[in-house]
Amino acid sequence: MNRKNLWEHPDFQCPIVGTCLTTAELHRIAARIGLEIMAGTTDFEMHSLFVGLCKRPERPARAVQKHLDRKHRRVLRRFLHTPGERIWELWREYADRGDIAGPFWAVMSHPDVSGDCLRRVYGEVHMLSHIQGAANRAELKRLNELEARNVELNETLAERKGVLRKAVAVWKERNAALERGLALERARRESVERDRLSLRELLEGRALELLTREREDLRRQAESLALRLEAAEGRIAAQAALLERGGRELSKARENLSSREREVAALEASLTMALEGSPACGGACGHPESCPCPRLRGKRVLYVGGRSGLRCHYRLLAERLGCELLHHDGGLEQSPHRLQQQLAGADAVICPVDCVSHEACAVVKKLCKHCLKPVLFARSSGLSSLAASLTELDRVSQ
Repeated sequence: MNRKNLWEHPDFQCPIVGTCLTTAELHRIAARIGLEIMAGTTDFEMHSLFVGLCKRPERPARAVQKHLDRKHRRVLRRFLHTPGERIWELWREYADRGDIAGPFWAVMSHPDVSGDCLRRVYGEVHMLSHIQGAANRAELKRLNELEARNVELNETLAERKGVLRKAVAVWKERNAALERGLALERARRESVERDRLSLRELLEGRALELLTREREDLRRQAESLALRLEAAEGRIAAQAALLERGGRELSKARENLSSREREVAALEASLTMALEGSPACGGACGHPESCPCPRLRGKRVLYVGGRSGLRCHYRLLAERLGCELLHHDGGLEQSPHRLQQQLAGADAVICPVDCVSHEACAVVKKLCKHCLKPVLFARSSGLSSLAASLTELDRVSQ
């Protein structure tokens, strides 16, 4: 029995391309088959392009399948020698070890796998992609914040090092000057001592007293030079203490960053509680100057996708900001025709890219461009992201 081809699946091309291939591999395949990719094409657009191409038994889909077969040939051989009733057990063996890409393609292309097994494996991979995507976004945000803080701290450290280097250079220059002065003083003292021995035989009384006072002056000058040297060493020690304090401040800043991340999660929960208890404006009040988003006052905003458990909170938040929120689930239960009807009555559209289908995103983008209506693609389906999107819509609204 022959293996299933990539284009024979009715709707599994998206998870296969997204799970089994990297963006870099897609670019190499495109170059190999002479497919022109426009400069500035995003990873999402590259993914969507290949998902569409892999639904037809043409050269791009065959090139992708050939690359997948070559990349995962060892896993494919093992799955092909496994009967259909034991495919699930073999999949679980690989999945428990965290090996997903090769086994997933092996299951999708196996000639004797059952439909129930296909759905169960697809379900696991689909949920893993959501979990991994959320974790990657949180880690990316945290990494960007840490990198920005690291740049700031590095600049501060470089500035402190520059100050210290200048201080050390000044100290070295002064120390060298002091050493030269001390050498001159020593030479002078030796010369004076020789002159004193020469004059000792010639001068008595006052001459000897004058020489003694001069020697005391030289001694005091030497003591003054020693004190100045000690003060320079003290300044160097102070600069070293500043560097140590900078290191402690860096550690404290990292602790504060972790605390701020916990505060953001707590603020998200507090925002949910506040929405359930605060009065709504909904654009119906007689005081537009008191609305948080006066340009959205009385307008309709269509929200496509998102989490079903937050629908009420989405609407409450929109009402607090003075507008009416329409909702479409992105095609899970409501039809695309219903999306077109809702879009006709909306003034603007918001679409969270982490919780909506690729097809819904493409339809929204196409219809909004045709109708000249503003559309925002939010990073996440959380309440804070919706609040930021509504604020941005209010800013750009005429």
